[in-house]
Amino acid sequence: MFPEHILTVRATVEPAHEEEFNRWYNEEHIPDVLKLIPGCLSAARYRVLDGDESHQYMAMYRFVSEAALRSALQGGEIKELIRRYDKAIGAFSTRSRTTYTRVFELQKSAT
Repeated sequence: MFPEHILTVRATVEPAHEEEFNRWYNEEHIPDVLKLIPGCLSAARYRVLDGDESHQYMAMYRFVSEAALRSALQGGEIKELIRRYDKAIGAFSTRSRTTYTRVFELQKSAT
């Protein structure tokens, strides 16, 4: 089943800093997000395999509700996380955020 409410963060990083970027994101940033943002249930990261080259990575954060997602975007916690991002890896990466709410899902039958 796909999540109902998600925040995605698409990022690019300079090749010389990719290892540092991935280490920081996996070991520091995502655990901080899950600890600090109310209503954020889980997180996953993906590397682009094929695409328009607008970004290399995507992080997806699953939220308990649309209200929790909207609230998270307005809270002081996300501002603190953005400050930490900018300080740690902002000099060699860029990012953009998008939020989604699921409008349809179809699962394959088990037959």
